[in-house]
Amino acid sequence: MNKLRLLLLVAIVAVTSSGCNRAFMRRERGTLPEMKQPPAVELYRLHPQLLLLERTLDNANVSFTLGDLDYSRTLTERLLVHIGDLWSTSPEWFVCAHLDTLERRVHILRERIHRTETAAEWSSHMAAVLDSIGRHHVVEESIGIVMNWRTEHWIRYFTGRGRGHFARWLERVEIYRGIIEPILVAAEMPRDLVFLAVIESGLNLNARSSAKATGPWQFMAGTGRRFGLRQNWWIDERIDIIASTYAAANYMKFLYGLFGSWELALASYNAGEYRVADAISRQKTDDYWRLRLPSQTVWFVPKFMAALEIGRNPSAYGFEIPRGVEPLRFDIISIDRSTDLKHIAAGAGCTVAAIKALNPALKRWATPPGMEIELKVPRGTAEKVLTALAAIPSEQRVSWHRHPVARGETLSRIAARYEISQAELKRINGITNPHRIREGAVLMIPVRDMETASAEICRPRYEETPDLPKQITIRQYAPPAGHTKIVYTVRDRDTLSQIAGRHGVSLAALRRWNNMRFESVIHPGDNLVLYLPGVASSGARNPQEDNSLPPGDGKRRLEHVVQRGETLSSISRRYSTTISAILSWNTGVKRDRLYPGDQLTIWTDAD
Repeated sequence: MNKLRLLLLVAIVAVTSSGCNRAFMRRERGTLPEMKQPPAVELYRLHPQLLLLERTLDNANVSFTLGDLDYSRTLTERLLVHIGDLWSTSPEWFVCAHLDTLERRVHILRERIHRTETAAEWSSHMAAVLDSIGRHHVVEESIGIVMNWRTEHWIRYFTGRGRGHFARWLERVEIYRGIIEPILVAAEMPRDLVFLAVIESGLNLNARSSAKATGPWQFMAGTGRRFGLRQNWWIDERIDIIASTYAAANYMKFLYGLFGSWELALASYNAGEYRVADAISRQKTDDYWRLRLPSQTVWFVPKFMAALEIGRNPSAYGFEIPRGVEPLRFDIISIDRSTDLKHIAAGAGCTVAAIKALNPALKRWATPPGMEIELKVPRGTAEKVLTALAAIPSEQRVSWHRHPVARGETLSRIAARYEISQAELKRINGITNPHRIREGAVLMIPVRDMETASAEICRPRYEETPDLPKQITIRQYAPPAGHTKIVYTVRDRDTLSQIAGRHGVSLAALRRWNNMRFESVIHPGDNLVLYLPGVASSGARNPQEDNSLPPGDGKRRLEHVVQRGETLSSISRRYSTTISAILSWNTGVKRDRLYPGDQLTIWTDAD
């Protein structure tokens, strides 16, 4: 038996001291004579197998350049096998040095292949997203842009004083587009809504408003929780680009379902759906452009329209389309135990700062206890991180206990109670003076990791559609029995008193029906609601006041196509008519909603 062990020991020494291992050992000990490495031609003549390896590596590089990644990867695998064989048998140190250089070059090529394959997978993913868009009939320009003076004001700002800001926002769109758009498509929402995040936060993940709305989509705390975004001492998912985008898509889908109008949905996103519904009830109109809303909301929708108009065609407004902007890419792993970010960073081969940059929703130095989170790690490192975390013993993984400081407690007593050093307790809680801890202050204490039952773990809920009301009650005015609603279009030189007297109603009732204050002013083209007795059908106009009838003889009809920059005022001057006449001839046209390409009917003198 002893003889067998001796033979085995001799065999192990022989293997470990053979080939390149032995050559390098002899060279390090100085037992090899000083000799120069032979020239490449001589080296390849003495060792033709090295020339064969060089040619194989050249072929692998050519295949990579031509895009044949599979064949290039196969050649690199063969090269590593052959290099390993020669490494174990070659006695010359310079051959071993050459093999070492070859091996490094092969690993560099393999890393390039891996990066290229990762980029190809991402391109394939985006192609699948675009294909999904086609299958779901999600049209890129499904939100109509209303071009009025407020929208034009914002366009002038974004192309003038705010140009620097908007150029930076366009770059951020390219960084996050690949994450946001697939989520919008999955929720059957238009991709245009990416510009909602642009005007809300400039796509700054850490944006925080004076009202404490937070994240790229600027969720308030209550609204965020309503749509499944978890917020506590450890985490705030309003800052997470994936979680908050799911929540925003679900919220906009809910709002559009309520109002059936993108303008009203966007206004509700800014001001709240109940405030907009109340305004509709009080003012008796669901036309966003006529609603009196808070000033911020009045300017919010035109700001979105302006950003969308520029974003669809930035070059038309003097912006360079961002080129070479690297989109944000990462792998996602699921973690359901509190884990120090240092362990995660070590497994990924990066810094803790890099992990925190990918996961700004994490507010502390570790993942939260009792919660499952979807953690982002650098692209291509998911398996390495999971393997590294699996190798960490349970006693080295920690959970956290919140300890409220009681009256008379000292830091040393608390440290002794939880079997932790006072210095570590100070470091974790950022304490500089241990003699000044206040009663009621909460200290975070690391304790041994305890397995948590799966039923107790809080899991992500942002992809779930919350239980929301199907509709919001909008109060409608109920006219007296036998009265029917009609709409009157204001003409030149009309006054409220004249209109009320002409229709036999009181001025107070006319103001109440149209939610008008005493100082409210009317303009030609405005529509007023009246409730009159004995009108045959709902919504019919009073025939004695119907302005929409065409003029009599001596007039000819023209079709005018609205050009960019034209207004009703300029068109009325061109044809020597009035704004109210144009509005009466074109009942579907509203005073403040005129688009290039619209067709207007104009009656002019026959001569």
